[in-house]
Amino acid sequence: MGSRFESDELRARTDGLQRQVDGMLSTYEQQLRDIAAAKSTLATASSQGWSDDSLVRVTVNGAGIPVDVWVDAAALKRSTPERLAVSFLQAAQSAARAAKADIDTLLAPVREAAAEIGPPEQVYERLPFVGALDDILPPPPEPAAPAPQWQDPGPLDDEDEGPHWKGLGANRNGW
Repeated sequence: MGSRFESDELRARTDGLQRQVDGMLSTYEQQLRDIAAAKSTLATASSQGWSDDSLVRVTVNGAGIPVDVWVDAAALKRSTPERLAVSFLQAAQSAARAAKADIDTLLAPVREAAAEIGPPEQVYERLPFVGALDDILPPPPEPAAPAPQWQDPGPLDDEDEGPHWKGLGANRNGW
C-alpha cells in the first residue's frame, strides 16, 4: 500500500489534470461558439475593391469570390482594353485583400484560443474543428450557366433565307 503522502500527491496531480482538461474544454466550447458566429457573419459578408483609376469596382463575398462587378460608363471612352483589364485585376485583388482582412479579424479570437492550448495536432487530434479553418468560409457560388455559343449558319441561300419567309414559326395572326 502507498503512503498517505503518495495518495495526497496523486490526488493533487489528478486535480491539476482535471483543471487543465476543464480549461481546455472551456476553450474548445468557446471556439465552437466563435466559429459559429464567424460562419454566420461570413455567410452574408461582402467586401469591395476599386481599381486605381476608379473605373471598376468588384464586390466579393466572405470567401473573396467575386459576386458583382461595376464598370463606369466612361471606361470604354477613357481606357483601352489592356488598361481596362488591369483595372479589373486591381479591383478584384483589392476586394480579395479586404475580404481576407475581414476573415482574419473574425478568426483572430479562435486562433488566439488555439494558440493558448498548444498546437492543434497535440490536443485536438480527433475533435471536429480546430486547426483547419477551411470549412468556415462560405461555399463558392454556383457557376452561372454558360452562354450558348454562337454558331455561324453558313452562307444564306438566295431562295431560302430562313423559315420566317415561308410562314414557319408564325403565329395564327401571321406574325
